[in-house]
Amino acid sequence: MFRPAQFAVALVTVLLLVSCRPSVPKGASEAITLMTEYSKQGRYDDAIRLAQEWLIEHPDDASEAGRFYQQIAMTYLTKASKDTAHKDEWIKQTVDYFDRDLSVHQKTNADIELYIVGRGFETAGQLSTANGCEYYGRAVKAFEEETPYIQGDDFTPYGEAVELASIREANKKALERVKAELAEAGCK
Repeated sequence: MFRPAQFAVALVTVLLLVSCRPSVPKGASEAITLMTEYSKQGRYDDAIRLAQEWLIEHPDDASEAGRFYQQIAMTYLTKASKDTAHKDEWIKQTVDYFDRDLSVHQKTNADIELYIVGRGFETAGQLSTANGCEYYGRAVKAFEEETPYIQGDDFTPYGEAVELASIREANKKALERVKAELAEAGCK
């Protein structure tokens, strides 16, 4: 049973904890930046929670949802690499969020989304103790599907030109590497 003094201390503690919790930034870029900071500090759960809250507060912003799904997936992937006791659980979350990212992504000319997701699946395959072959296979598929989207000389996302030749080469090398990883792992 709480005494009045203990109750008062408990109430003040709860109020302080609630009031000290940072609010979710309104802008997507600010939220992604804060997620990155949390991840650098090893605060993976805070980074994931921030993104999930941002998505709840901005349900109609489909243009940013993919970015947040991708960031959540990468955060889970980092968490999986650090928490070996639960890594397969975190890898499943990674794959789920990469799938969500792909489900909302609108493919365009000079699109590198499949390359990014392919790299995520590749890393999931490397880390997984149970489903490596499946994730390697999904990486191969993503890299193969990427090829038609990285033709031409360059593209300009966010106002800065990006040369596509280097991305084509990176995609080609990633595809070759993952095929070798598939064979080395004895996958069919």
